[in-house]
Amino acid sequence: MGAYRLGAVVYHPKVVTIWEAFGTWFAEQGFPIEFAPFDAYEDQVDALLEGRVDVAWNTNLAYVQTRLRTDGACHAIAMRDTDRNWTSKVVVADASPTGSLDDLRGKRLGFGDRDSPQAHILPVHAMRAEGFDPATAAVSSRLDRDVGKHGDTGGAELAQLERLRSEELDACVVSSVTLDALAGSGDAGGLREVWTSPPFHHCNFTVLDESSVDHERFRGLLLSMDASDQQLCDAMELEYVNRWVEADESGYGDLIEAVRRGPVVVG
Repeated sequence: MGAYRLGAVVYHPKVVTIWEAFGTWFAEQGFPIEFAPFDAYEDQVDALLEGRVDVAWNTNLAYVQTRLRTDGACHAIAMRDTDRNWTSKVVVADASPTGSLDDLRGKRLGFGDRDSPQAHILPVHAMRAEGFDPATAAVSSRLDRDVGKHGDTGGAELAQLERLRSEELDACVVSSVTLDALAGSGDAGGLREVWTSPPFHHCNFTVLDESSVDHERFRGLLLSMDASDQQLCDAMELEYVNRWVEADESGYGDLIEAVRRGPVVVG
């Protein structure tokens, strides 16, 4: 067979490093991969639908976009263990009197990129479901730092946190993963959570026809990867994965609903 064509968005130089390492390992298993880099997820979605790649390493938004454009005729075949049960958080300074979402009425609230599921689309959707529309209830501001990357870089979230620390904002939205990373590096001091969204799933490998033998072979090898393997451990750590798992498509319901309702843009 020819090489299995895998698309991934290069939101950071490490993406190339990761897939070079993974590609070497897959080739040694007798399953060569052709890595196709993309600058934006919309281009990658087009490539999958046009048959220019066999599988796309998608964000949750890119998966939902593919699902809606194919009337559900696509499938998530695998994901990271760390892709399950993300949440979005609203954080304030420790000294702030804010104790709930309702306390933010009329206050300055920061969001991430307009195409970030975790820092914009999903939190806005969840807030509105609770009767708090950030477009009208708060003085909301958005930072579009890396549009096309679906919030992968986290740059807008970190920039909003800096604005919060410098008292330009009263609160801002960050993902649970960003907050955990800050806590792990000792940089979460002075922050307090006041709201948490319902959980949702993040990235997955998306294909159009899951019955393909090549997809099954790819998934089987992926799930067999061992983070203790010296050949794989560094790349798996860079990819923020302890182990690859079967995809769980039940974690995308809120995002599907949010996207179907139309553009979610505040600030």
